[in-house]
Amino acid sequence: MVWDCKQNEPHSNAHIVDNSANLEAMRLVPSIWILAALLGGTACVGPGSSTPEATSLLGRELMRPKLAPERAQRMESQLAEARREHSSAPTESNGIWVGRRLAYLGRYRDAIDWYSGALESHPNSYRLLRHRGHRWITLREFVRAEEDLSAAWQKAQNYPDTIEPDGAPNEYNLPRSTDHTNILYHWALSLHLQGRVDEAAAIWTMCLKRCQNHDMEVATRYWLAHAQRLAGNFGAATKTLRPVEASWVVLENQSYRDLCLIMSGRGSVGEALEASHDGIADATVAYGVAAWRTQMGGDTTGARAALALVAERGAWAAFGTIAAEADLYRLGYGDQPGGGEDQ
Repeated sequence: MVWDCKQNEPHSNAHIVDNSANLEAMRLVPSIWILAALLGGTACVGPGSSTPEATSLLGRELMRPKLAPERAQRMESQLAEARREHSSAPTESNGIWVGRRLAYLGRYRDAIDWYSGALESHPNSYRLLRHRGHRWITLREFVRAEEDLSAAWQKAQNYPDTIEPDGAPNEYNLPRSTDHTNILYHWALSLHLQGRVDEAAAIWTMCLKRCQNHDMEVATRYWLAHAQRLAGNFGAATKTLRPVEASWVVLENQSYRDLCLIMSGRGSVGEALEASHDGIADATVAYGVAAWRTQMGGDTTGARAALALVAERGAWAAFGTIAAEADLYRLGYGDQPGGGEDQ
């Protein structure tokens, strides 16, 4: 199912969960709450380059963020160390770390160029394709992302699944994702952002079967339910969300757990928006609430204004911000998402 502009809003309230008080509060949540969520702490204090890294689906130039000095120095040192290790041993793993360190600095095009070069030395690496595919999504090049991630899965499915090391470890130093789940998760996202929600749902369903912990599960269930609702499969979305509980131990993806509970009528919008998050999580929650309001109908003008706020003010590398742009395109604004050869 490919989105048809302005033609994919629910025509029935049959999908609304029977929790009228909470749902009414969700309908009325003001856009300023979303703005407040997005104005939380962030390391980005201004443009770090005069050359855009990308262009949003709404035509806005996306500049490389300028990092706080101490953070920038630390991350530059980590990049230099990754380069030294790769120079000493140009393995697949060391090549991936150079690309990741470049991306953490907001140098997404440099990261993609690096991964492309590393793939010449490691042409069978599904892990390099997975990381390059992720960064094509960051740059709004969804077709290229799909190509890399689908190719990564064709290779990876022939190998046992393994834990993927974290670039920013949680406080317990427990990585939460694997090669297989990361490939499938990002592949589905590349399809979803093109409006191919049925295909995305099928891939997220594959991902869900392979999730090894609640962190990966809540993220996958959120996007799967979102895609199912956009495809009109409201019963399937309800079933997808039902297992999620507030008591689940989630080390990193609390925002996705909160959104799953909100979407199923069991969570608090206010608490989710007021919780302490980083810039990526702020955009995640703000988009989730704004998109949910759009799906619920009623105050469509306010919901669209909230989406526009996320697209304009959210951390631009966050999937929530990218999805807000894609939703606004679906509603008739901005450029064609997809990222063809001319972009």
